[in-house]
Amino acid sequence: MRRIAPVFSIASILLFAVYAAAPLREFFREWKGYQKRYNQLAQEKLRQNIPVSLASFGIRQIWRPEMDTVDRCETCHLGIENAALRDAPEPYRAHPVMPHKIGEMGCTVCHRGQGAATTVQGAHGRLRWWDDPMLPSQYLQASCGQCHIGNDVPEALVLNAGRNLIQKAGCTGCHKIPGFAPRQPIGPDLNGIGSKVRPLWLFRWLKNPKDYLERTYMPDFQLPDDQAGLLTTFLLAQKLSVPEVTLSTDQAVVDLGQLRYREARCISCHAQNGRGGTFGPDLGKVGGKVRPAWLQSWLRDPRALFPQSRMPQFSFPEKDIQAISAYIASEFADPSIDQKQEDELVRSLPPLSRDSLAAGKNLFQRLGCGGCHALKETEGTLEFGPDLAGIGSKDIDRLDFGSVRTERNLWSWLFTKIQTPRAFAKNLKMPDFHFTAEESREVVVALLSVSGRKIPPQYLVAQPDRPVSPPQGEFGRILKKYECLSCHAINGAGGTLAPDLSIIGSQDRPEWIAGYFRVPYSLRPILTERMPLLGMSEPEIHTAIGYFQAVLLNDSVPREIFPQGRPDAEEIARGKQLYYERFGCQSCHQVSSTGGYVGPPLDGVGGRLFSGYIFTYLKNPQKIKPAVLEPNYGLDDTEARALTAYVVSLPAPKERR
Repeated sequence: MRRIAPVFSIASILLFAVYAAAPLREFFREWKGYQKRYNQLAQEKLRQNIPVSLASFGIRQIWRPEMDTVDRCETCHLGIENAALRDAPEPYRAHPVMPHKIGEMGCTVCHRGQGAATTVQGAHGRLRWWDDPMLPSQYLQASCGQCHIGNDVPEALVLNAGRNLIQKAGCTGCHKIPGFAPRQPIGPDLNGIGSKVRPLWLFRWLKNPKDYLERTYMPDFQLPDDQAGLLTTFLLAQKLSVPEVTLSTDQAVVDLGQLRYREARCISCHAQNGRGGTFGPDLGKVGGKVRPAWLQSWLRDPRALFPQSRMPQFSFPEKDIQAISAYIASEFADPSIDQKQEDELVRSLPPLSRDSLAAGKNLFQRLGCGGCHALKETEGTLEFGPDLAGIGSKDIDRLDFGSVRTERNLWSWLFTKIQTPRAFAKNLKMPDFHFTAEESREVVVALLSVSGRKIPPQYLVAQPDRPVSPPQGEFGRILKKYECLSCHAINGAGGTLAPDLSIIGSQDRPEWIAGYFRVPYSLRPILTERMPLLGMSEPEIHTAIGYFQAVLLNDSVPREIFPQGRPDAEEIARGKQLYYERFGCQSCHQVSSTGGYVGPPLDGVGGRLFSGYIFTYLKNPQKIKPAVLEPNYGLDDTEARALTAYVVSLPAPKERR
């Protein structure tokens, strides 16, 4: 016992020290220091008559069982819901205005981190074995995407851009990504590609697409010459029955082609060396890309070669088609491509044989080209990349960082993977899209939103489906032939490049529409003409106007509000006074080439628009066009009628009478 007694004595002293240190350690908890300093700040604010309440000491906790989250962030972030502390230092600063109530949702639902922790390091998730640290501010919008579905999430511009970029770049061609539409061809149809493009152009395109077109979404597969040659041979073998033609070099023919090209306003959709529209491909060097026979067949009927094409079917006569193709070949030639170089390339390509075709097809499938391009010979043989379900919450320890020096977190790994796809290993197949750093961050935000967290149905916010029934019959055929819905919308379906046509029958006079179809022009002096000269036949014009007048109407908009269609002089004078002196309409609109450029000029507007439409529009512009900049002045009927009287009395410009 004498030998054991000293041991028991020492053990007792140590045990006493442990018990004595426990409450002392509790007294010095990190969060208590923050709460003490907050109360000092609150007392200072109270002396300045700023409404701030003192905090009672203790742990604060928000529990969301349906979201499987517990967080104690407000234990230190005590001023997070007090707008009076918006300029206070962290961690006491008020949270920026947001559509959710923080006291109900908590913090970790959006910011991530380890909500149950009460130390700074632990709560922020900066621990070796915690895989869900707080998101940096540039990736924070990923959390919005956990509940919000679609590409139009309010106030989440980075998330929207990332989701749109994933679709435009065709990421779903190789990867299954929850929330995104399954694979669909976003690139051109490759059936008959051998009849379309020249061999030298195709080889160079496969080697480096952005060298030809900077803004293309076609990625760089970093193909060695032998693989690029094998693919070139395989694709050139995909032929269509296109009759051979000889291009005219007669200057008169080329000049006619230039005239018809300009009349058709091809530049509205196609850029030329970076200048012009971006709706279609850049035509700056297209003469070195496409074969003349294919070009002429395309100008006759684009959808005969590519059923998904959005290019209108212009009603060009045959001589104009030949002239336009001669002009394009002459004006938009590629000086870097000549016949000698092309002949040398063709001789160096693998010869066309059963073995070379099989090898080319195998390479096509292995690279996943069918994810973006349709090709009948390879249908049903697509290879996919990894399934990205839950990628936004993937464990760090399951990621291979290789020898790359970067922060060990998910977003850094994703950013590096997107910026330099083969950085982690040279044998990886993912191609390089040459995204900018900003674009890569946008894609990372979109991918981080694809988390494995199960969101209760009551929190999911989806964009409402808008069932749209496209017009049928002869008018539907006209819409499809001229691809009107690529630029215009009708009842929620179509593009936003040009005005919405949903109530055009209550808006524009049929005689004006007929003249516009025959010779379209810009309604604003500062804008160039964009509507193509389609060459519509008179029966087609008659059918379209008939549909407008019978179907595309708003019954609340009257046709005319003046007897005999003309206002009296007294109303016109009253309207003129309101226009110039009370409402200052000349600040945005022009009359006789005098005034602002924000809105369209009003000369001759009475010959274009029904007076009832003008009256209804002036009463409440946003009711007719929700996004319009026109102010709503709250006009009464007398004021709106007088203003309408003045603008419909304005004569048309002399050159358009």
